[in-house]
Amino acid sequence: MTQHKPPQAMTLFDLIARTWDVKTEVRALQFNAKGTSLAAQLADGQMAFVSVQDAESPDSRVRVEADTGRSSIRPRSKPLPPPVFSEAPAARVDVPMCRLGDQGFAFPHAETGALWRATARGQTLAMNAACQDAVTALATLSSSGQVAVAHGARLALVAETGGAEVAGIKLDHGVTRIAVSGDESLLACWGAGQVSIVRAEDITCLAQITCDGKVLCLEWSPCQRWLVAGCEDKAVLLVDVTASASDRIVDFPAPVLSAQFSDQAKAVIASGAFRVVGWSLPDLPFGDHAGAPIETGKPGLTIVDWVAVHPKRDLCAVSYGSGLVMLCRIGHPDEMLVREGTGAAVSALAWSDDGAHLAIGGEDGSLSIATFPKNMFK
Repeated sequence: MTQHKPPQAMTLFDLIARTWDVKTEVRALQFNAKGTSLAAQLADGQMAFVSVQDAESPDSRVRVEADTGRSSIRPRSKPLPPPVFSEAPAARVDVPMCRLGDQGFAFPHAETGALWRATARGQTLAMNAACQDAVTALATLSSSGQVAVAHGARLALVAETGGAEVAGIKLDHGVTRIAVSGDESLLACWGAGQVSIVRAEDITCLAQITCDGKVLCLEWSPCQRWLVAGCEDKAVLLVDVTASASDRIVDFPAPVLSAQFSDQAKAVIASGAFRVVGWSLPDLPFGDHAGAPIETGKPGLTIVDWVAVHPKRDLCAVSYGSGLVMLCRIGHPDEMLVREGTGAAVSALAWSDDGAHLAIGGEDGSLSIATFPKNMFK
């Protein structure tokens, strides 16, 4: 007897997302400043580029039933254009890339470590005026048209066109992470258990603060008082810049791969536990003070691997080791399923500046852009 199985229903993710197979683990994701291109650093040193613009965007496929007013999204009818790959392993995988100008990206070259650039269409080129020493950290200062570049203990500001040095300073420690404050007036440069606070205008070191732990990510608070860092040794590092002091929140179940501030929710959140961990600003846990903890989403049996704060709303994207991706309202139990678990962990999450697109990179070589219809959050 022949058995006929019903066709599998399409999920929300199937309808709003584009997914490509880039063959190897995605290590980092970056939208360019114009929001037209997404670049992915891959585990083998290659870079992959996809266009953010979508000929069949979810909004163009939304249909509203005249009698009920219900909205639906029809499936795609055309194949996706393939990603563009760099011709050879191009980028060091241990130094995340950054934006360069309106369209491009800056990264350290895989072989020499020197500063290179990539266009939105995926062409990779040497920045011939740049110092040829190996780059250990990068960050963008878009308002001044410059890039902060660390070569070990030397910090330089270079022109985004050509890479020529504009100003430089020798710090007392090597630098492997650079965070730029919201108004781009201050740089936080971390390495070797120290963070130096540098004024961007004249590249002057204002303070050097001892910070224990191996930092994986580093970010300023909107008020520029705090720095938060996720650490490989299962801790969150908080730095009170005004007091030149640091403290650690320890005993997370797993390394804290991401920790971020949300200006919209007035909070800081972190991964590395069985739910999203967070505290309300300005009442953060420091010294003997416990702070004001908040609960985001629902607790589970799987570690939260990554969090990514929405740039325009009090929301965050949350990924788990199973590949499950949720959208949560910070400080509330509300959750929305974005992608069901695939069995392969997410290795990178990033929002576009307008909050319309969420990029998801996987350990299995999957690269996705989920585009949320304009009426989804109304």
